[in-house]
Amino acid sequence: MNYTVCERNLLIIEDDEELKREIVGYFSPMNAVYTASDVEEAVELLRQRGDFDAIVLDLILRSSMGMELFEAFPVLPPVIIMSSLDAEDTILTGLTSGAADYVIKPCSMRLLETHIAMRLLPKADAVETYGAFSINANTRTVKYRGMPIPLTPSEFNILFFLVKNRGEYFTADEIYEKIWCAPSLRTTTVRSHLSSMRRKLKAAMPTGDIIRTEFSRGYCFTGEDL
Repeated sequence: MNYTVCERNLLIIEDDEELKREIVGYFSPMNAVYTASDVEEAVELLRQRGDFDAIVLDLILRSSMGMELFEAFPVLPPVIIMSSLDAEDTILTGLTSGAADYVIKPCSMRLLETHIAMRLLPKADAVETYGAFSINANTRTVKYRGMPIPLTPSEFNILFFLVKNRGEYFTADEIYEKIWCAPSLRTTTVRSHLSSMRRKLKAAMPTGDIIRTEFSRGYCFTGEDL
């Protein structure tokens, strides 16, 4: 499988100038690479452009903490955290807050590229449409009858996973393990995301409930009545 990242718009949020230059030098020959040194600068870039394919995020920045990005900007492309913080609780917090992946520093550029590439779907696989409902993994958007439904990064991750596995039931533990590739330790977090997501979907689509639940089997996207 090819894990090369090419013809993508990448945002690197990193305040280590030497590492930033290394990342830009590695990825810029085949990609458009933009950089920010803190969350405020990154948010401004996101507002100006809005078409990034992936974000590489450091957690400890000069004037802010990387986790603030998930609170400051509700809809994000896949975020790959790259941090020297390697405690399990920190990794789990990053993943459940909305990050698509977590890479521990120091790491090679080749390894970082592989992690980014694994989170970027080919355009043909990124969009799922059922009637008036559509979800796009590249733009990280959900729409019903052309109107956007604002989901948090974690809510989007869960919904896209269920949509890609239409008709299958998954428990909260299974959803956590499948999406974040880690043992499920806090299933209440997943249930909280699911509850919030379903409220937003119901508000946008009052005549149907596209996420069904069944006791002992879990949650399922049906794709019906759309």
